[in-house]
Amino acid sequence: MIIKGLAVSLVFLGSIGLANADYADAMRYYERQEYRQALQEFSTAAKGGDADAQYMLGRLHEAGSGTPQDFVQAHQWYNLSAARGHRHAAEARDALTSRMTAGQIAEAQQAARAWKPEQAPSPQATSPSSRPDIDTLSDRQGIAEIQRELNRLGYDAGPVDGAMGRRTRNAIREYQADMDVAQDGLPTSGLLRRLRQTERVAATEDSPPPPTASPRIALQDDFSDGDYRRNPAWTVLSGDFEVDDNGLRSIVATQRASDRESRRLSTDRPEEIGLAMLELILEQTGNVKRDEVPTAVKPAHIFVNAPVGNAFRLELQLASRQQPGSLEVGLFQGNRPNGTGYRLVYSPGSNPGLSLVRLTSGSVEVIARQEGQLELEDGRFHSIVWTRDKNGEMQVHVDDRRLLRVRDTGLRDPFQGFLMANQGGDYTLDRVRLQDR
Repeated sequence: MIIKGLAVSLVFLGSIGLANADYADAMRYYERQEYRQALQEFSTAAKGGDADAQYMLGRLHEAGSGTPQDFVQAHQWYNLSAARGHRHAAEARDALTSRMTAGQIAEAQQAARAWKPEQAPSPQATSPSSRPDIDTLSDRQGIAEIQRELNRLGYDAGPVDGAMGRRTRNAIREYQADMDVAQDGLPTSGLLRRLRQTERVAATEDSPPPPTASPRIALQDDFSDGDYRRNPAWTVLSGDFEVDDNGLRSIVATQRASDRESRRLSTDRPEEIGLAMLELILEQTGNVKRDEVPTAVKPAHIFVNAPVGNAFRLELQLASRQQPGSLEVGLFQGNRPNGTGYRLVYSPGSNPGLSLVRLTSGSVEVIARQEGQLELEDGRFHSIVWTRDKNGEMQVHVDDRRLLRVRDTGLRDPFQGFLMANQGGDYTLDRVRLQDR
């Protein structure tokens, strides 16, 4: 099964090729913060073509751990690792690029193109007997072994410390999703056995192809640091938000609206825009009367500056826990998060369940809507992918199912940032990623 440039195969106990011994030794040095020794061991494995070791060399050179800080070397190793299919190397390389000069980038790319492995990747593996028996491990030791194996396979489980945190849980879920098994995120002995039987190999045994440029990432956040106020810095416009073990969460109570007077939209009052948007969507379908539209007691709005071009790809992992309500996510232009932009509106239990809206100068226009209801309140996180190409064609997929497709050229300028508005309900944003196309 090919997953993001990797060939992942199951190898039963007794087979060869589970892990490179140099890499395993290097990780033990790295975990003890003995960076010079780690650098030597990673170098041996990396020169033989080990993508994991190449990625770790990039991290050491970028941070200046055990060696003088060297962005050119770091970029080169990230690039080589990405070419061999490492899950996080391309992201690390792209993030580093913004800190480098054009000359440094050119030098690093030339070094990556000229690089050749000193020897074929070692087929020898650490034998099963060299690792502790699963049945003898304590809970903390078992979690540490799971973290070690996840990191070996390219899933970012964080430090090998035996502490079951959100970063480790997310890595387990990513691995389970790739293996097409239940995504419970639990650190079980069965999971550890499967991890030890999983070998990650390059998609091809030939030399890696010349690295190519990846789309620029404007925003990426999984809230694993427990704080939405930094790295990147989100700004709350109204309401309450918090980061828990599952991500960025917002809870807003709803009530039925009644006897509201007509009013002109004002970008200074985002709650009016959100309510008018929901009214328009539902009233145009004839399914809900004006005085039946659920309205938030106290709407919650949050945004983050993330400049991106007019063509973009937005990926979200989102959970919804109650009905009725309404959630808006989207991109805005200029310096007013509640002003001009596109909004994707989710209305749990309503028809339509999903709508795409263009907001300009205080006016709202629904440009696409899903036929039927969309109910995500099943206790799971759901994937939402929203793309827009250079011709203005937009598509929205939910859990790999396309629900919206429309071409709109009403907004031609770049976008300034990402906005999320809770107009009623209980929502958690687990991950967000925004990039140019």
